[in-house]
Amino acid sequence: MNIYYNEKSLEHKLYPIFSEKPQRFMTLVNLFKERGLPLIVSREVSEEELNKAHTQTYIDHVKELSVQGVFKAFINNTLSPYIQWYTRVSKGTYKAALVSAGGVCQAVEDVLKGDCKTAFCIARPPGHHAGIEKGEGFCIFNNVAIGAFRALEKGAKKVAIIDFDRHHGNGTEEIVKKYGKDQILFISSYQDGCKYATKKQENKNIIHIPIPEHSDFQIVKKLYEEKAITALQDFKPDLILISAGFDMHIDDPLTNIKLKSKDFFALTSTIISSAYELCDGRVVSSLEGGYDVKALKECVGYHIDALNS
Repeated sequence: MNIYYNEKSLEHKLYPIFSEKPQRFMTLVNLFKERGLPLIVSREVSEEELNKAHTQTYIDHVKELSVQGVFKAFINNTLSPYIQWYTRVSKGTYKAALVSAGGVCQAVEDVLKGDCKTAFCIARPPGHHAGIEKGEGFCIFNNVAIGAFRALEKGAKKVAIIDFDRHHGNGTEEIVKKYGKDQILFISSYQDGCKYATKKQENKNIIHIPIPEHSDFQIVKKLYEEKAITALQDFKPDLILISAGFDMHIDDPLTNIKLKSKDFFALTSTIISSAYELCDGRVVSSLEGGYDVKALKECVGYHIDALNS
């Protein structure tokens, strides 16, 4: 297993009142160092790679906001038609977003080359709410979608994306619907009633798994076995990407689902078992949500144990 990170992610500054903080990134970096696991410095994604998922207009807008002064950037960010007001673009955001998406692309390349079997990317900012021309939900560029297109360029015929965040991966869904054709399967589980999951399903390669409030792992496991694993087996991907959100944890401030830290080992193992059956175990995971720092550290610990098993 390879682990990818880049300290440029710390240069991305959100408003202090919000849950997505640099502490999340450093907590995971320290976790891997405590375990003696080597970390690979992520490369920057190219604009050509970004263009697979995002318009040039949107990319240029993010870049422009990133070089403005604090006051001007605040006003333009607040009024922006492309960036949700609380998904702040600070002076270091553009570079941080480049290495977040670049890390996933690098991991995909290394897994497909056989340099590693699985990979985990400490992506900050996260990505699954970022749409074709929209940044929202703390997300700027859609790291996993960009990684999926990179996999197709590097020889994969089919790629599956599994999103187990508490929130629906609306940005990934928009991108897959428009550009994924029959080559990308997107499976998104989320807390039932999540505001991002309001549109009707219109694509056979989009699988929604709403999870009832107050569900424990037995309910989540049953839903995954019935819907996610069946869809994977029918699709037969060459690579599985995970949008790994850990905000279904019982201690997370943004959820009403009751998973415990060790449940993420079992959930990840279920996906890994299918990966060995379908695509020689090739899995790349990228960090999305998870906002209780103590729970995040525990959950990611279990997650990488399963990735590395």
